[in-house]
Amino acid sequence: MRPIKVVLFDLDDTLVHFEDYWNPSLLETFRRHPATRMLDPDRLLEVWWEKNAIYERQYHDQLITIRQFRNFRLIEALAEFGVAIDETVAEEFNDLHKTISKSYMKADPKLVELLKELKQSYSLGLVTNGTAAWQYDKLDAMGIRSWFEPGGIFISEEVGVEKPHPGIFLKALEHFRAAPEETVFVGDSWKHDIEGATRVGIRSIWLNKRHEPAGHNDMLMGEIFDIFELRNVLGLAKCESR
Repeated sequence: MRPIKVVLFDLDDTLVHFEDYWNPSLLETFRRHPATRMLDPDRLLEVWWEKNAIYERQYHDQLITIRQFRNFRLIEALAEFGVAIDETVAEEFNDLHKTISKSYMKADPKLVELLKELKQSYSLGLVTNGTAAWQYDKLDAMGIRSWFEPGGIFISEEVGVEKPHPGIFLKALEHFRAAPEETVFVGDSWKHDIEGATRVGIRSIWLNKRHEPAGHNDMLMGEIFDIFELRNVLGLAKCESR
């Protein structure tokens, strides 16, 4: 087995965790945005999550874009309260939420230490779905962008395809001049990350925070339930490659 040279990460719910910032920043946005501030923020949050579940499934099934996913859940949630908005207003709300969210994003010092350790042995890259400005904002708010190699961040909006499409993974391999067998991908989504990486021959490590049942994948190098368990899995991989 060839030694690993490159470790690629997903961003959302792998390095940046929604539960750390999402609800408090969303509640604050409800209180401040003109379309939502007259409503009970706690009740609106409940309905928003109900709509989020519906449109998240559609997004994962690739029936809608990530931008539509973000807009439709708010439009439909407000419709339950008799408030009609269009996608322009939804975009304005989402922009305000992004601004507020950044103040809630903090990098765990242990995550910074982990990236520092990995950087000593591997080239680090990022492959993520989303809009470029927002994904870069998250990295900068957490102060972790510098740990990734210049040019080594691949965002679906910039690449033109979303995970699990092979194209975004192939772009990363091309940049790092690495063979698939010299690369490992770390992510939380079985469909987007694990199956996506497998399509181009990249081994993967599944961050299964929700303890979901795993599918079958011969190229799954390990399953972890905490990002810091990554040390152990990569340590085993290095021993195997000697």
